[in-house]
Amino acid sequence: MKKGLLTLALLSSLTAQCALAQQTDKQSHNYQHQIDIALGTYSDDFGDGIWDLGYRYYFTPVSVEHGPYALNGVLAQSSNIGARYAQTDVINESKVYHVDGTYVFDSKWFIGAMYAKSDDDNQYSSLDRSLNSYQFNLGYYFNDTSEVSIYYANSSASDSYDRSNEPYVFSSGLVYKQATDYDAKTYGVEARSFVAMESFTGIELAGVWQYTQTDEKDSFYHYIGEDTSLGHSLYDSSSDNHLVSISADFYLTKSWSFGAQYSWQKHDRQATSVHSPDDAIYQYDDNDSQSIYSLNTAYWWQFSDAFAATASVAKPFNDDGDSPDGVFFRLGVNARF
Repeated sequence: MKKGLLTLALLSSLTAQCALAQQTDKQSHNYQHQIDIALGTYSDDFGDGIWDLGYRYYFTPVSVEHGPYALNGVLAQSSNIGARYAQTDVINESKVYHVDGTYVFDSKWFIGAMYAKSDDDNQYSSLDRSLNSYQFNLGYYFNDTSEVSIYYANSSASDSYDRSNEPYVFSSGLVYKQATDYDAKTYGVEARSFVAMESFTGIELAGVWQYTQTDEKDSFYHYIGEDTSLGHSLYDSSSDNHLVSISADFYLTKSWSFGAQYSWQKHDRQATSVHSPDDAIYQYDDNDSQSIYSLNTAYWWQFSDAFAATASVAKPFNDDGDSPDGVFFRLGVNARF
């Protein structure tokens, strides 16, 4: 929380010159640079959450007159590049570094690429479980406010250590090894469309289908001498995850929206584990599906040509009636120039 407030102050100082420039440059309805910083957290524990800082550059000017303020960049259908840094502090402290870009052809086809790295400070493991992720997507704008795309993503992590060859450990005959390997492949289809209305600003409709195949392996060896039957464990699992999500956001004005989302998730996992000393093989099958609903509202306060304050609230529910505690808040500031 303190880091988020400090960054808000730094951002305000950093972009003050942009606001002064806007006062003399009367092209107040166009921008090519966007900086935003936001903090999100649940109401039942304001001490934990996520804050992120992002920057995006659009190759052609973006008009704030095209649709709601929150969708100006999306509806611009312009080539762009961006970078983002995020930090979470829920169970473990994790930092995420993210870069992405989209190129739009004259034919209205577009391609995109993303790379992200997460540094996970796991307090329960000495292994580095940080993820390297990348994504590619191909899409098409079939009118001025609608698009459809397909994408492929991969996330992986791998680490190991062997202390057996250290002088003190080697002389005592101790074998101490540990390794982990994680790989996830994702395929998906996404579509979204904004429909302008006469009685209010409009409706944004979105839908996603996604399939993820995950493989994970962990091994641990800890014994002395030749007796390898003591102190080892092996774990191997694979899972198939299906996700379908649809959402609708009603923009009553250019600033204020409320919406609803429904998602269905299906999880199939098969796992095998082996533990000393009997080397018995244990097999697990975990098959489950769940429906999740959420309601949300958001407001974008464009209090000057260059600056805006944003706020959103979301409340999730699930089909078991065991809803998460509290609601999710997200507060941020935005600079466009």
